[in-house]
Amino acid sequence: MTRNEDVNQTQALQAVGLARSTYHYRAKQRDQKYGYDALLCAAIEKICARAGVYGYRKVWATLRARGWSVNKKRVLRYTRHLKLLQPRKVKGHKYTRPALVVPKRSNTYWEEDLSYVWCGDRMNYLFAVIDGYDKEIPGDEFGDRCRSDEASVALERAVLKRFSGPVPVEHVLILRIDRGTQFKARKFRQTAKRLNVQLEYAGIQCPDDKPYIEAFFSKYKVEEVYRNEYRNSVEAKAGWELYRSWYETERVHQSLGYQTPHQVWQSQMVIDKKSIMCNINQAPSCPV
Repeated sequence: MTRNEDVNQTQALQAVGLARSTYHYRAKQRDQKYGYDALLCAAIEKICARAGVYGYRKVWATLRARGWSVNKKRVLRYTRHLKLLQPRKVKGHKYTRPALVVPKRSNTYWEEDLSYVWCGDRMNYLFAVIDGYDKEIPGDEFGDRCRSDEASVALERAVLKRFSGPVPVEHVLILRIDRGTQFKARKFRQTAKRLNVQLEYAGIQCPDDKPYIEAFFSKYKVEEVYRNEYRNSVEAKAGWELYRSWYETERVHQSLGYQTPHQVWQSQMVIDKKSIMCNINQAPSCPV
């Protein structure tokens, strides 16, 4: 392009791919950089000296009430310069979220949690253990207490129902739970150790880490709790027991091929018995 060509500024900037705002931008000379106002600094320091818990928004509101014409961004800049900003919340330890588990057989992956049930005169609590494969509820505890004792009872009932005692040493059973105080308590951890159950904690505020038990509680609330108005704890517990029996023996699940949890569990027991007999006889055509 020669100087003799008549090209305006817009065409020239378009040719080089430069925006007009970028071309006309001039960096502002701020302070030393900003040039802090000594009177405003003194006013902010005086406010923070008397109300040391104020954040910059409350400092801004106080300044406005005292006749200062300032905006929030300027007050933020000044409080940061004076190192008077309130400390941010100290975050706790970052726990690693476990991976989603899709179990291939029963008694390999369980989840446990609790849910609240209003019983007309008080709040009751349901602790439940679900098998991630067959969706059955092998253990539960329904009552008006929400402690590690009740959480331990639910786990003990589940293990006794499925294994008639502690989990065999050679068998690996994982129980995923959240970080509630009931499940982090020493008694619950000792119970799991005594029963030979491996605990796996979900992430903080991550209900998706326990999809099976969360989905079950959702079904229980919609299909039972929200359809009834319990007058007392006795009615609520009776309703829970009836629902659990119907859920396990009659309610079909799409994820189970439109079978009931009890049917899937019984099928798994038959397969396990065949595998045991084959191992004893050392037959080459044993099912895996």
